[in-house]
Amino acid sequence: MRIVIIGAGMAGSKLAEELLLKQPQTYKITLIGEESKAGYNRIMLSSLLANEITPENMALVNVQAMQQSGLEMITGDAVQALQLPKQQVQLASGRMIQYDKLILATGSKARILPIEGTDAANVMGFRTWQDVDSMMDLPEAQSVSVIGGGLLGLEAAVGLVKRGHKVTVFHRSGYLLNRQLDEAAAQLLQTRLESMGIEFRLGESPQGLIKHVSGQVNGLQRPNGEIQETDLVVMAAGIVPEIALAKQAGLHTEQAIQVNEQMATSHADVFAIGECCEFQQHTFGLVAPIWSQIAVLVDVLSDQKAEFSIQPTPTKLKVSGVNVFSVGQIQPKKNDHCLIYQDVGTNQYRKLVVNEGLLVGAILYGNVADGSWYFQLIQNKTNVSDQLDRLIFGEAYCQSKVA
Repeated sequence: MRIVIIGAGMAGSKLAEELLLKQPQTYKITLIGEESKAGYNRIMLSSLLANEITPENMALVNVQAMQQSGLEMITGDAVQALQLPKQQVQLASGRMIQYDKLILATGSKARILPIEGTDAANVMGFRTWQDVDSMMDLPEAQSVSVIGGGLLGLEAAVGLVKRGHKVTVFHRSGYLLNRQLDEAAAQLLQTRLESMGIEFRLGESPQGLIKHVSGQVNGLQRPNGEIQETDLVVMAAGIVPEIALAKQAGLHTEQAIQVNEQMATSHADVFAIGECCEFQQHTFGLVAPIWSQIAVLVDVLSDQKAEFSIQPTPTKLKVSGVNVFSVGQIQPKKNDHCLIYQDVGTNQYRKLVVNEGLLVGAILYGNVADGSWYFQLIQNKTNVSDQLDRLIFGEAYCQSKVA
């Protein structure tokens, strides 16, 4: 079976590895990547930027071993068009590649704010190894403005401040990680990051970027009219699914490429996984659901029954010295029971949301060791009614009381 995978990022390369591990003699796999580097762990980009790891630690899969198992690896030659009736893909080089099954794993790109000046060379996203290389090539002690106080923005900010730059984070919400944390946990996180040297402009989104005569951006216009000087702007205000190829080919798209429970698109023998796909109005930016999609598709391509479904997914902040865990419903609704614990001395915070005896959400800051246990309680829909007086103290305390 000739399988062509477009996208050699985490989803595409992991799928290729799983197919080769399961039935290497069954598939002839071609993996096509637009970037020059393939099969690396995008999650580790912030650690690479912060000099916590070396490039040798970036591998997600062993591309060389996969090639020895028969994988055809194409990098730096992007797909230009899909010829679905002919079951072919056309590369920028003009080469045509035939397929029996086509998988789109085209990922996403950084969301660029619709303001003036974003076309300048010193305005960039934080999505690729090349982005990190550009940041690592910065002269010393630059003023960097990061737009977005979500996971990506904070990871970029910490990496840059560790490299000796002056970093200011602009975030339109009133507190950091507003999709994953409540205000109390966010304030603890902000205080920790400020102690590292990061400055914050909360409730602010730049109104425009000011260009120097050289064409480079050298300032941001704040909502109050003030101009903040900057040498680099990093856009981390979310991601946009990369669906241009799919739309051009006529596949059904909304926010992203529409797929069903088998990860199949609207066209026969064409599938989509990862950040470029959409299932039941959900798009995906975390690894756990994408790994589930890969497992489903591996079975589907082997003619086995499998279905993808939406499950709660925990969020962990991947910043050195900062431990944050969040999963499920973090803001209580009517009739929910909310348990909160805070220890100022040890800089710890916990919040649990319980509905009709079931744990439905958790936030941990500082000590996150019980995160996996809370997540398991949510997944298993364990009734915790008889543990409400001690649940906030974690697994060990609950088990000791039972014993």
